[in-house]
Amino acid sequence: MIIRFLYVFWDFLVISSEWIVISLILSGIIHAFVRPQVLQKSIGNKKISSLIKTTISGAILPICSCGVLPLALSLYRTGAYLGPTLSFLVATPIINPAAIIVAFAMLGKEVTFIYILCGIFLPLIIGILGNIFGGKELIAPEVLKLQSMNIKIPENTYIDKTPWYKKLYNGILWGFNNLGIEISRFILVGTLFGAILLTVVPQSFVMQYLSNPKLVSIIGITLVGCMMYVCALGHIPFIAALISAGASPGIAITFLITGVATNISELISIYKLIGKRTLIIYLFSMLFFGILIGYITNILLANNFIPIFDLSSSSKQIELANNINITFPDWFKNICAVVVLFMGLYSWFMIIVKKIKVLISRGKEVKC
Repeated sequence: MIIRFLYVFWDFLVISSEWIVISLILSGIIHAFVRPQVLQKSIGNKKISSLIKTTISGAILPICSCGVLPLALSLYRTGAYLGPTLSFLVATPIINPAAIIVAFAMLGKEVTFIYILCGIFLPLIIGILGNIFGGKELIAPEVLKLQSMNIKIPENTYIDKTPWYKKLYNGILWGFNNLGIEISRFILVGTLFGAILLTVVPQSFVMQYLSNPKLVSIIGITLVGCMMYVCALGHIPFIAALISAGASPGIAITFLITGVATNISELISIYKLIGKRTLIIYLFSMLFFGILIGYITNILLANNFIPIFDLSSSSKQIELANNINITFPDWFKNICAVVVLFMGLYSWFMIIVKKIKVLISRGKEVKC
């Protein structure tokens, strides 16, 4: 049982870590080269145009739900409102060009059309909800603090003479030393819970449950999708197999949406790093709209829907998608997993040391 748990834990970490590391590098580049004033002017507001910008940006990037978190948090703390941050957080893992091509080849044009609409409009809707109900979490505390100081630097008078390579180095260093260490400890906790879940409840049992159309409901698939770590591109073949086995198209589309945009690590990180209100908005929106979209899809398609997946006829589209999709060698994935593991353990170690020091100082005060 323990050996199986360690294998599952490491697999989870390897799957997510490559994009977490890349996201930390991108976050560092944004921190180094994008001035907060520019970002605040672009997406630091409640305008629909800001939501559209972050939705389109997210849809282009082939990053998973855990990997997008550092990047989204960097945008939020640099000046993006909660709405655009949530739009980016939803759009990035749900949809990308390679996933659309594979979906068209394996799921058919009807399901793919609904999938594309969801990938565009769902982030916008959740972004609007974030702007409306964000409350104190609408703007990051770091940004509010700067705004309260009322420091305004005219665009034309600010000249940064730091060489670009020093900016790049300092930015990436910030990405790992500050953002990475803060996020990694929650990634580890979420990965730990996910590994325990799949150790106690084997993935084979989950897959058997999902493959039985009589047992699967849209609500059930939504909850399962939220618990599992799912990559959009990698799980489209499995979703196609579900449909071929008799599952309704609504169940497939719901699993694709809720599964790729939510997982335990991400939910814990959102709660700890942004706030409880944001977690409630994000999670309940994904659950509600996941169920609603699945239900509507079944009404529109279930009666006349015929699975079209044929591996021989879809091979060209799948090959094209594989050429578009970015893949990394195993050694790189394992190195990234070690980096994330080290940052997470270091973060928890420093927290424990800090608490021990506080207890020791309190003990000395009591003796005095």
